[in-house]
Amino acid sequence: MIHPDLFPFFRKLAKNNRKDWFNPQKSHYKEMHAVFAEGLDELAVEIAEFDDRVERYLDEPKAVKVFRIYKDSRFQKSPIPLKTNISGLVSSGPEGPFYYVQLGPGESFVGGGIYMPSGPLLAAIREEVAESYEDLDGILADPEFKSLFPLGLKTLAEVKTAPRGYSVDHPAIAHLRKKSFTVNRAFTDEEVLSDDFHYELLHTFEVMHRLNRYLQRATVRVEG
Repeated sequence: MIHPDLFPFFRKLAKNNRKDWFNPQKSHYKEMHAVFAEGLDELAVEIAEFDDRVERYLDEPKAVKVFRIYKDSRFQKSPIPLKTNISGLVSSGPEGPFYYVQLGPGESFVGGGIYMPSGPLLAAIREEVAESYEDLDGILADPEFKSLFPLGLKTLAEVKTAPRGYSVDHPAIAHLRKKSFTVNRAFTDEEVLSDDFHYELLHTFEVMHRLNRYLQRATVRVEG
C-alpha cells in the first residue's frame, strides 16, 4: 500500500506545492498511486471477510475509490492546488458506511461511518438511534472501541436544539442532533511506516465495523 517514496515525495510537495513542480513528477506519482490503489483493493477483500455488506458490494465500480491529488477548487479557494496526502475508501454500498484511509506526513488517519448522509438516510439513522440508542452507546463505551476512538462520534455538523419530531429531552439527543456519524483514529508517521501498520489498520477497521454494522441498520430501512 505504501510506496517507499510516498512520504519523501509528499514532504517535497509540501515545499513546492505548485503544478509546475508537480507535472514533471506526475509519472512517478502515478506509480505510488498504483501501489496505494492495489493495497486498497487487497484491504477491501480483507474487510469483506468480516463485513458481509462490503463483500456483497465489492464488485461494484465505486466499491473501492482512490481520491485525486488535486484539491477541489469548487469548494475552497486555497492557493495550494495539491493535497499532501493520498486517500481512499472502501464502501459497503451507495450510501453505506465506509472505511477510509489517508496517508501523508503528519496527516495520516483512518476513519469510517457515514459522512453527511442524504435527507432520507439521515432520517433513517435518527429513527434507528431513537429506538436503539442503548446499542449505540454500548458500542461507543466498549473499552476496545474507546481505546481506538476515544473521542467517539465526531461533531462535524449538528442542529442547535433538536431535529423536527424529537424532544430536546430525548435520552439520545446528543446523537440525534448530529448530521454526520463518523469516527477516526490518527497514526504517527512512525506508526504508518512500521512493520505493524497493516495489522493495526485492519484491526482498527474490524473494531470500527461494530459502528458500521449498527449504521447499516439504517441503510436497510432506506433500502426497504
